[in-house]
Amino acid sequence: MTIFTPAAVRPPLADITMSRRALLAAAAAGSAALALASSMRTASGQSDEFVVANELEPSDLLPYFSSYGAVLVTRQVYQPLAEPRLTLNEQGVVDVAYTPVLAESWERVEPTRWRFALRQGVTFHNGEAWNADAAKASFDALSDGDVAAEFGRSSFLAPITGLEIVDEFTIDMVSAQPDPELLGLTLRIGFVGLPPAFVASDGIAGLAETPIGTGPYQLDRWDRGQEILLTKFADYWDADGPAMPSVRFVSRPEASVRAQTVAAGESHFAYNVGAEQAATLDNSVIGGGFQSSGIRLNNQIAPTNDVNVRRALNLAIDREGIAAAIFGGAAVPIGFFGFQPVDVAPFPYDPEQATTLIEEAGIAGMELDLVYGEARIPEEDQLAELYKASFDAIGLNITLSKMEPLQYNEVGARPFPDQPPLYMETTSNGNFGEIVGGLLDKYGCDGTGTFCSPEYDAEFAALRNLEGDARLESLQSIADRLQNDETSRVWVVAVQQVHGLAEGVVTDLPANAYIRLDDISLA
Repeated sequence: MTIFTPAAVRPPLADITMSRRALLAAAAAGSAALALASSMRTASGQSDEFVVANELEPSDLLPYFSSYGAVLVTRQVYQPLAEPRLTLNEQGVVDVAYTPVLAESWERVEPTRWRFALRQGVTFHNGEAWNADAAKASFDALSDGDVAAEFGRSSFLAPITGLEIVDEFTIDMVSAQPDPELLGLTLRIGFVGLPPAFVASDGIAGLAETPIGTGPYQLDRWDRGQEILLTKFADYWDADGPAMPSVRFVSRPEASVRAQTVAAGESHFAYNVGAEQAATLDNSVIGGGFQSSGIRLNNQIAPTNDVNVRRALNLAIDREGIAAAIFGGAAVPIGFFGFQPVDVAPFPYDPEQATTLIEEAGIAGMELDLVYGEARIPEEDQLAELYKASFDAIGLNITLSKMEPLQYNEVGARPFPDQPPLYMETTSNGNFGEIVGGLLDKYGCDGTGTFCSPEYDAEFAALRNLEGDARLESLQSIADRLQNDETSRVWVVAVQQVHGLAEGVVTDLPANAYIRLDDISLA
């Protein structure tokens, strides 16, 4: 894999990228030495155990959507009704298909009612049966916002007003309004099967240390600070599920160290190492997750309340160069959420026009903070440096303000006027074939962005009443106007995750967010 192509980038971009690479290499050498000196058993020669180098150790193993490091573990234990399998063609156009999991089939029997035929013969790890009663109990537990709030989590099931039992293996889910995307974000993130008797006795809190689901793996032990061991569930309903008898997760926060665990034979799969670190390995795979990366612009404070300033910031970014220099073949330039069924052209790279717009706005030389620290993709520091260089080059004076994730999230959740003008953000919206929720989150008045228009909010909501071509046409119109008229964000690239692989590991990962061990095997 070729990661750095000098002909594809301008000299300033190349200089920054190479200097950052040298720093990473030096850090990797020191960190890897520490990691390899640990007491972790080697993966080589152990065909009965599959070792995953994860980003961070989960704080708990609750069934709620959590950090991606936690989800890498919990989604092998808990299962949803259906799994979105998002793939891309050569042009990057998305295709979403839903694979049955705890539901065998489903249909939309009314605009606000979905009927699910549940899979029969499924048992939980503790021997309880999966059926309509279990589904109803799972929904009741996971939709309780007060309970979720106790754990600092959110319930994503608010669009669903109720779950009704039709018979032992049939349920109806009723939504507050027509929602053709119900199978996407709402159910994929919000709902998994939970053992009803256990939850009735111990509550969801009882699952924090001892998760119990219907998945192919069950918890064997959790040595905090060391490892999490899952073993294959003997009574798993799918005979074609993953073949590895056990899976061990170890936490290695630095992408360079995760990559080194593969190179040294310490792990089989190094999660989310990024394209640069993957280039140091013999084997890697692109897939199993993508993020749309860019900068949130505060439309309510100066100077980013000026649409021409927002356009200047967009024109200052060399998206093609960034995609080539930092991400290799794992990213594509975007002008809207990545991998959505619309065609929105990114802004061209035009620093001269950007400089003119900054001068006309009277803000040449202005000092601005660029806040970052989400720590969702390994390339975050590189991107921050490149954005600073790009904005400095058009006449601004940018200070990078890197924060710890908790502080970063707190700043990003403040009321719009109290947020910084430039806030670097990487979002997984779009991972689930879901559109309306992403629009409301990133562009809605009650969302996490810094753009608010009641007229647009109404258009977003109205998409739920449309289907087929009419829906796509309306979405295309909305996306065009958000990009070209409002220019409320700097969308830069859609980044697919890159994972390191040991020799003999075979994968068939889709592009959507979660990695299932069903998609990974040893040759």
